[in-house]
Amino acid sequence: MEAHELHIQLDPARRASDDIYEQLRALITSGALKPGDRLPSERAMMAELQRSRPTIREALKRLEQGGYVTSTQGASGAVVQELSLHAAEEPLKDMIQLSQVSLSELNEYRQRNDSTIAAWAAKRRTEADLSELRQCVAEAEQSLADYARFIELDVRFHSLLARASANRVAIIVTEVLGNVEKETLRKKMLTLSEAGRVDLGRRILDTHTIILKAIEQQDSRAARSAMQTHTKAAGRDLQV
Repeated sequence: MEAHELHIQLDPARRASDDIYEQLRALITSGALKPGDRLPSERAMMAELQRSRPTIREALKRLEQGGYVTSTQGASGAVVQELSLHAAEEPLKDMIQLSQVSLSELNEYRQRNDSTIAAWAAKRRTEADLSELRQCVAEAEQSLADYARFIELDVRFHSLLARASANRVAIIVTEVLGNVEKETLRKKMLTLSEAGRVDLGRRILDTHTIILKAIEQQDSRAARSAMQTHTKAAGRDLQV
C-alpha cells in the first residue's frame, strides 16, 4: 500500500508536534485521509516536514492513542482507522486539558442534557433496561470500597439511562462525555482518603437509586428532578 503525501504547512509559531497532530487529525476527520490509507513513514515525514523523529513520534503517538491510526512494524507508516467514539473523545479531552473548555461548562451542559435523558428513559424504558439498571446499582453498592470499579459503574449507569432513552444521539453523546469525565472522577477520588472515597461513592449511589426508582415508576418529572439534583451535586463534588 502506497503512502499518501501530506502537503502540510507547519506554523513556526506553534509547537511542531501539536501542529502536526492537529493537521493530520483534520485530514482524517475531513475524509481527506480515509480508513486504510497509509501515512508516510517516520523517516519520510522527517524529511518532508523538516522535524526531528521525537517530534514526529509524539504526534503519531497522540493519533494512535485517539484511535485515529494504528502503528505498524518496520519502516511502513501508520494506517488510518475507522473513526470511533474513542476518537471523538480526544478533541474534548484536549480542550479541557488546555482550558479551552472548563469542567463547569461541561457540567452545566450535563445538568440540562442528562435530566432530559432521564425523563425520556422514564417514559421509554423496557424491562430489559430496568434489569440492567438494577444490576448496575447493585454492583455499585458492592463496589464502594473499590473506587476504580465504582467509577466504571457510575459511567455505565449513565450509559444505560441513555440507552433506555432510545435516542441514538443521547447514547453517543453520553458515551463520549462519560469517558471524558471518568478521568475527572478518578482524579477527585485520588485526593480523598479511603473513607472520603466511600462517602462520595455513597452520595452518588444514593442519587442513582432515587433516579432508578423514578425510572421504575415511569415518572418522567421525578426522573428529571432527581437527575438535576444529581448533576448539580456532581458539579460541586468533582471540583479538583
